[in-house]
Amino acid sequence: MFKQKLSYTLYKMTKRRAGEAGFTLVELTVSMVVISIIVVAFFGLFISLVRSTVISKRQSVASTLATTQMEYLKSLPYDSLAVQGGSIVAPVLLPSTQNKSVNNVSYTVVTNISYADDAYDGCGAYPNLPTKQKYCRNYPPPSGSPATDTNPADYKVVNVVVRDESGARLAMVDTQVSARVSETASTTGALFVTVTDPSGTPISGATVSVTNSTTSPAVNAGDSTDVNGMSIFYGLPPDTGTDYVITATKTGFSSLTTIAANGSLQPTFPKLAVLSQQASYITMKIGQMGSNSILLEATDLSGAPLANVRVYAKGGYKKYTLSTDTSYYFDNYTPTDTRPTTDASGLAALQSLPPINSYIFCGDAGATNCRIGATTYYLAAAIPYGGTNIISPITVPQYDPSNPPSTTYDYNGTPYLQKVRLMLTTNASMPRILALTPGSVSLSGGGLNSMNIVINGTNLSGATAQFTQGSNIYNGTGCTTSATQISCDYDFSTAVQGQMQLTITNASGSLVLPTSPLGGIDVVL
Repeated sequence: MFKQKLSYTLYKMTKRRAGEAGFTLVELTVSMVVISIIVVAFFGLFISLVRSTVISKRQSVASTLATTQMEYLKSLPYDSLAVQGGSIVAPVLLPSTQNKSVNNVSYTVVTNISYADDAYDGCGAYPNLPTKQKYCRNYPPPSGSPATDTNPADYKVVNVVVRDESGARLAMVDTQVSARVSETASTTGALFVTVTDPSGTPISGATVSVTNSTTSPAVNAGDSTDVNGMSIFYGLPPDTGTDYVITATKTGFSSLTTIAANGSLQPTFPKLAVLSQQASYITMKIGQMGSNSILLEATDLSGAPLANVRVYAKGGYKKYTLSTDTSYYFDNYTPTDTRPTTDASGLAALQSLPPINSYIFCGDAGATNCRIGATTYYLAAAIPYGGTNIISPITVPQYDPSNPPSTTYDYNGTPYLQKVRLMLTTNASMPRILALTPGSVSLSGGGLNSMNIVINGTNLSGATAQFTQGSNIYNGTGCTTSATQISCDYDFSTAVQGQMQLTITNASGSLVLPTSPLGGIDVVL
């Protein structure tokens, strides 16, 4: 097609009609356009060929680098095949990353070495059959194999990847390396680490580190979780003292580290023991996390902002399994006082809170370490602007940057994932509310004529709880009260869709919760 157009154009340029002295303007313009199209097409083809040549040359160099690195690794003793930050423990570790420059082009050579469990001599002690089928290579074991392989580190898998400056993979080689001696019973142990989000969905690409300074050699191993959210560590030195520390991290997620027991208190995520010829297991939960977590709004009981309040907050990962213990990984008063101070508008912020469990303010009973100077302020109620709870506990949403939340709360031009109003008082005897159950009632659910409402808090002995909606007033019947709870039945049969305001009254006064943002029972269709 191009040749035909070019021939035609040249023909038009050389042929003159009878009586014509030259080209018309239209002919000249058309000729220039056609020639331009041809030149651009050939220029694009030339650029594409040059680019392909460059990539091909770089791939060739990368292939040579990968092969050279692999041959070097194969020349080393079997026990020396372990890299820094990898899952294999060794006294001396090889670098996992090397930078090479060839013809003024930078290449990164990445080496990964891990153990493999092969079914030819049985499988290791996996937590369940699906896990065994995934990670015991060539499953099922052949007939006559041991029920459990006491040394599941059968051989090593070596992988070398070469990338360019942009991170693009140019070459990859891998191989399997076996020891030259026959397998014997192992004196080491194994560790299986699974990383999930709060809902239990496996998280791939999380970094898992395993350390233990009490063993010989000391352990400082690491690995990335696979598509099943799992990392496996074989060949770990035994330690019966529960000194193995496991940490799970991933960019954009919360991080979690195991801790030791505290007397009789057992950790939710404990340090582990690793026993000879046995496997230990742990599941670590991390969640997608935004850096700007909660916007605090401190007010008095009338809603006026309170400046200069130092706000005590704790929550997130619970340290210990005992339900009555409320020690958390996040605590901004102990062991280090990092409480934020509210500004003239009564606002302050909390950053980088894991979206795990909930958050508590001013102590367990709302009576600790929320202060202006030396004056203690008691938390009458914590009312979230977002989420499903009407009153505390306060939760922080998970943050997915690819699908950001539609509602955020601005503070000095920064969007926060959650906002909470902290209603504070200096009167220690005022009623304080920690929870309201249920937080909503349905007009279509039935039973509105006898709805049981339970309010938990402090200073509630002999207190009354009244709901109002427009001109409708709802007082409880059959009430039972204690210092920490009010339980009453209500007839909400005349309620309509919308908020019902809650007022709690005791001998010291009345606590009236706002209906905006929330602060009562939400009546839904």
